[in-house]
Amino acid sequence: MSIIQTLKEKLIQSTTKPRIVYAEGWNSNIQSAALEVNNNNTIKPILIFHTKSEIPNGFNLPYIVIDKTDLTKYSNLLFELRKNKGVTLEQAQQLVKQPNYLATLMVKANDADGEICGIEYTTKDTLKPALQIIKTTPSAKLVTSAFIMEKGDELYVFGDCAINIYPTSEELANIAKMIALFANETASISDVRVAMLSYSTVGSGAGESVDKVKTAYELIKNDTELKNKSIQVFGEMQFDAAFVPEIMHKKAKGISWTNTANTFIFPNIDAGNIGYKIAQRMGRYNAIGPTLIGLALPVNDLSRGASKDDVVGLSYITGNQALNIKR
Repeated sequence: MSIIQTLKEKLIQSTTKPRIVYAEGWNSNIQSAALEVNNNNTIKPILIFHTKSEIPNGFNLPYIVIDKTDLTKYSNLLFELRKNKGVTLEQAQQLVKQPNYLATLMVKANDADGEICGIEYTTKDTLKPALQIIKTTPSAKLVTSAFIMEKGDELYVFGDCAINIYPTSEELANIAKMIALFANETASISDVRVAMLSYSTVGSGAGESVDKVKTAYELIKNDTELKNKSIQVFGEMQFDAAFVPEIMHKKAKGISWTNTANTFIFPNIDAGNIGYKIAQRMGRYNAIGPTLIGLALPVNDLSRGASKDDVVGLSYITGNQALNIKR
């Protein structure tokens, strides 16, 4: 069963159906995806429109029209949250008219359980209100991202491919931990094996980047929470050593794994973004995401080239994140 089908089944079986707000309700792919997840009884969608004229004839899903709705509740909430940062009530009243801000405020106010944005907004414009309004969990020091990469029976998690440009060793260790937990809890990988990627395998290369990955591995290798979940981490290692068991045991003699890594942590956004796109376009893997990890409540970012199926897949991920939080 594919990961999307697995996530879908979890939502079907749940007695609680997550309410997901779609910031860009006027987009046709968003509308088609929202209709699908509503009709298959997995998610309760809420769509945001600027004006009534954007709503198709016969559209009968729950929605909010910005220029027809009293947004006082949300502008007051935003003002209270941001007044210490210099935001005035008048500024808050203007910001809530922007769908990316309104959607995030709906999640914060518990009028929705999660948000999807980014099919027309940039990642920056999706993430900025999320960081200002929802903020990170107490245990997260930053927000990171993960892609679920799937082809047939093959399932991998890649990160960070979208958010952190050049993380420090401490940040990379934090990223690796959050993505490892995501692989286990949301991607449903029971035996998580994390490879801290580099151009070096156990000292075969040298340089600042290698040292960074080595230090990150030292910071995470004895993490109690990961050990309690039987999550294994190894680094620093080249991709071939992480992906091909024969090469792994030749290059990384101290490793005890009998199978390939299934969760790959890239040393910077250059490597991560290029790596997932190569796997997607040349390797024909389905790239599901990016999923944002570390926020206190689920907000996820679509690629601006996302298809209807991409929106449906990210909806299932967001819904499952919401269920995990409610548990």
